[in-house]
Amino acid sequence: MKKLYSILFGLSLLIGCGDSDKQAPQTDSAKDIRTKIKVVVVTMFEIGEDQGDKPGEFQLWKAGQKLNDCVPFDASFHDICINHETGVMGIVTGMGISRATAAIMALGLDPRFDLTQAYWLVAGIAGVDPADASIGSAAWATYLVDGDLAHEIDAREIPNDWQSGYFPLFANAPVSTGETAKAGKLSPNGEVFKLNESLVNWAFQLTKDIKLNDYPAMQTMRNHYTQHANARKPPFVLKGDQMSASTFWHGDKLNQWANDWTFYWSQGQGNFVMSGMEDTGTFQAMTYLHNANKADKNRFLVLRTASNYATPPTGVTAAQNLANESGEEGFAGMRSSLESAYMVGSKIVDTIVANWKNTQHTLPYDITNLEVAPSQSVPNQVINNSNEPKQITRSELIEALGLEGHVEGGYFKQTFKASHRPQIETQNGPRTTMTSIFYLLTADSPIGHFHMNQSDIMHYFHKGDPITYYLIDKTGNLTTTVLGPVPRKGHQMQMMVKGGTWKASIIPTDNTFGYGLIGEAVSPGFEYADMQLGKTSELISLYPQHEKLIKTLSR
Repeated sequence: MKKLYSILFGLSLLIGCGDSDKQAPQTDSAKDIRTKIKVVVVTMFEIGEDQGDKPGEFQLWKAGQKLNDCVPFDASFHDICINHETGVMGIVTGMGISRATAAIMALGLDPRFDLTQAYWLVAGIAGVDPADASIGSAAWATYLVDGDLAHEIDAREIPNDWQSGYFPLFANAPVSTGETAKAGKLSPNGEVFKLNESLVNWAFQLTKDIKLNDYPAMQTMRNHYTQHANARKPPFVLKGDQMSASTFWHGDKLNQWANDWTFYWSQGQGNFVMSGMEDTGTFQAMTYLHNANKADKNRFLVLRTASNYATPPTGVTAAQNLANESGEEGFAGMRSSLESAYMVGSKIVDTIVANWKNTQHTLPYDITNLEVAPSQSVPNQVINNSNEPKQITRSELIEALGLEGHVEGGYFKQTFKASHRPQIETQNGPRTTMTSIFYLLTADSPIGHFHMNQSDIMHYFHKGDPITYYLIDKTGNLTTTVLGPVPRKGHQMQMMVKGGTWKASIIPTDNTFGYGLIGEAVSPGFEYADMQLGKTSELISLYPQHEKLIKTLSR
């Protein structure tokens, strides 16, 4: 099917996006005709599927821009999706600087597409400095600063007069507030990039009055930031710079470091507002593609929207707040930030496309009488899933299936026992040929603790969040399997565990459903006399190499 789709897509490339959207072939061969792309929307992650479930950064764009023609992109993380009528493309790079850099480079060198006149819009979520803005807000960046390229001394060896052990390349000590890089040291190795400031200003002016979505949970969170007036405002559009770092950092001291770092590398011109991961890598790839005449780095924009604050509220420690934000409730601005990225960014995309006869050759800030596209609202069918039945809750599922607590953790109910067949003899006596159960792990009971069954058990994933299984065989070898709903992410939907294997399972406590439901077929049929619950001390004595895991998943 994939091969057939590739053939059909190849035919669509010959049709193109209209005569004005084709680059004249360099030879008489049809293979030299490439699809002309007007705008590339760059996102970094999607939570589940690309449509119909809880959205990540890409899903709203796919629905709102009707990016319905998805084609294989084997040199990267995710398929490419295109609207051939508008010439808009969407890409999901994967999270992190390395993935983003590789994905953009691979796209820029892909012979199927002409990106020489394309505009690029990075639209992703971030942490926000509460001194500058509130969650849900959207910031257009002029400077992209890299937070990873640095010198570092271990914290236990920091001189007494240093505030940290982390300091810039070409420096011999940490950056002080108000200090800038010495002349000649600005961006020699990608520590900072400056985007086309005129394009950034144009995008800001066009979108600064867009009213962004606000929700009660955001209002509650904002009220805790009593020392920051901007943090307590409803979400708004602003200009503010972005710092990329592969480490998810949090707290007042690191927030001050981000401000100092941005000031230092931008020669005092930049102001840190948003933290992210990927953008310096993305723009580094753009720079190389620009040099190779494959893309135009002057047509590149970064829009970051705030899903969370970069520092804790008054009276809460950084460690406490980071723990709070490890669950969905901590990211009170997540929904609004995803919506803001689409609402603000789509106005830019739509305006460029609507004026393509001019914007193809001339940057929009140099065009008079530009036709401004109307603002878009968020695609309701994506957020509300109005065509889908309401998601069943944990308590509703437990009640509907008649589940009860299990001694190993989680909930279960036996659904079948082969009492209509003759029993078979086992080392523990006669047993039925097979039994079957529902088994449920939930956010309030997320661990199935280590235990061993004498029977072989086939597991079947049914619904909910992925469940990770840890299996230790008789020789002490550890294997890990994830049962889940998305095979392309490496999830398994069936798993066999042979009798005599130690088994434990766990689900995250902050995922989409808050539960994971499986079925188990046990042969010979289950009896409690055939199950052994693992004791922490005994398991560690047997398998000391797995001590940390055993302590976590046993009692």
